[in-house]
Amino acid sequence: MPAITVLCDRVGDVGGAERYWETVLPVLASHGSVSLLARDLSGAAPPGVATRAIGWGGEDDAPSADAARSVADELTRHPADVVVTASVFDTAVLDAVRERAPRWLVRVHDHRSFCPTGDRVFPQFEAVCSAPMGASCRGATVVRGCVHGPRPSSFRRIAEREALRDRIARADGVLISSEHMRATCVANGITADRISITPPPLPDEAFADPVAPRPLERTLLFASRLTARKGLRSLLRALAQIPLAERPRLVVAGAGEDEERAARAQAARDGVEVEWRGHLSAAQLRAAIDAADAIAVPSLWPEPFGLVGIEAQARGRPAVAYDVGGIGDWIAGAGIAVRRGDESALAAAIRTVLDERAWKNLSATARARAETYRLGGHVERLLDLFHGGVPA
Repeated sequence: MPAITVLCDRVGDVGGAERYWETVLPVLASHGSVSLLARDLSGAAPPGVATRAIGWGGEDDAPSADAARSVADELTRHPADVVVTASVFDTAVLDAVRERAPRWLVRVHDHRSFCPTGDRVFPQFEAVCSAPMGASCRGATVVRGCVHGPRPSSFRRIAEREALRDRIARADGVLISSEHMRATCVANGITADRISITPPPLPDEAFADPVAPRPLERTLLFASRLTARKGLRSLLRALAQIPLAERPRLVVAGAGEDEERAARAQAARDGVEVEWRGHLSAAQLRAAIDAADAIAVPSLWPEPFGLVGIEAQARGRPAVAYDVGGIGDWIAGAGIAVRRGDESALAAAIRTVLDERAWKNLSATARARAETYRLGGHVERLLDLFHGGVPA
């Protein structure tokens, strides 16, 4: 395996991007030399990976010439055949990588590289934005109040993100998770021949063999960071439309003080029973999935992928979701997706998924499809790309 250096924001059991590297780096290290440069190393270092913290600028910071020199020095002292950057927003650091990396790949986890707000939705979640970043963003600050509205800070943020996008467009390859993200990259000037879809993988312990039986009480799980764009309050309104005798109990796993407060008030108004579990570890989340009939992914923003959906599939649990972003890549036949924001349709989908015959078919498909996300296959694909394999 070629020598690999990864630059990322951080690793750990925090969010999808952090968990990705926590899962993948130790396996890559078992194949050869892997180094990690991270902006934040407050968590545990991945086993077998040489690590160093370098404090480059975050997404709200100015580029750091000092950090760029540190990265350049590190790549000079410890040359890598391939450098992978992920969630690096410091353009000075990216310039240093471009100058010294024989092969440079960028893993684009979310929309922040192509959207000044990172959400790709207009204010108040009125609609999903599909326009490429640039002039349309400047117009939207005036017409829709995007970013911070028509003020200098908004235009600075747009210019900063355009500079980031232009750096990414110079990479030798761009790794993304879904067809939706491929379309977003192409719309923003990245040529299709340099884009590779590499969905996030699942470690072996994520899979249930055999699948746990259904719970005695109808139970629906919502597992996510609690932010408005994740659609928990929309889910609560959908559940309120289901007759009480058929309505499942809702378990909410995730943290976010402001959104939890708003969602608790919504649940109280609508008379929806909710069990609030807070943030769960990976093992606790697997147990929560096993204790539910299905998982709900009512996102109002275009999910780049939707990792929790395949985590549920690995446990033989179907999903109900809004059809946004990358969700369509994994849900067909293994759940039901409905039009974004259609709460009546979401309520109907929940009732359908809980039907015994439908549940059995969806569960079987979900569990079978999860096999395509095994960690071993993902690492093999990465190794091929590191060697210069053809994007797909």
